[in-house]
Amino acid sequence: MRRRSGKGNRVGLALCGLVPLAAGGLALARALGAFGGDAARRPVIDAGTRSFAATAPWFWPVVAAVGFVLALIGLAWLLALLRADRLRRLRLESGTSGVTEVDAHPASEALAAQVGAYPEVRRAHAVLRGSSDDPRLDLGVSAVEPADLGALVTRLHDEAVPDLRSTLGLRRLPATVRLDLASGHRPRPGRGVSP
Repeated sequence: MRRRSGKGNRVGLALCGLVPLAAGGLALARALGAFGGDAARRPVIDAGTRSFAATAPWFWPVVAAVGFVLALIGLAWLLALLRADRLRRLRLESGTSGVTEVDAHPASEALAAQVGAYPEVRRAHAVLRGSSDDPRLDLGVSAVEPADLGALVTRLHDEAVPDLRSTLGLRRLPATVRLDLASGHRPRPGRGVSP
């Protein structure tokens, strides 16, 4: 399902980009004389279309309405792309006596705080994605150079992710870890904050 929607988004974005690009390229070619000097000197909109637009009082409101609808469609598409498949609630148990759910955000924030406290980590960001029946962990870690990335990945694999999985009572929790090396030192805690 995600692959299909991703492919549809890529095709849609490509078409939305290619159509104006082709129109702009043709207009530029015409202005530079690729279709002859006479075509370059003529207005883009011919006299018949200009007179029709001037005599039809509904023409410009319709153009404005079509532009407004296209802008709303584009905005809705953009919002749909920005709305990640972030998991809001995680179902721990369901049965005849009821359903037990937890908010997924505090669990991922706790994992980010745990990983962020590692000495070689500058900051961490964790998000649970997918569905309540099939959650996935997306973990971004910014490590301070010269961190031992192998040891860090081993610690994430053997400690952090299993801790979250056992806390939530999940049998499996696929995880994607994105590592980023940051130059400099780990920031010192501010005044009044114990290390």
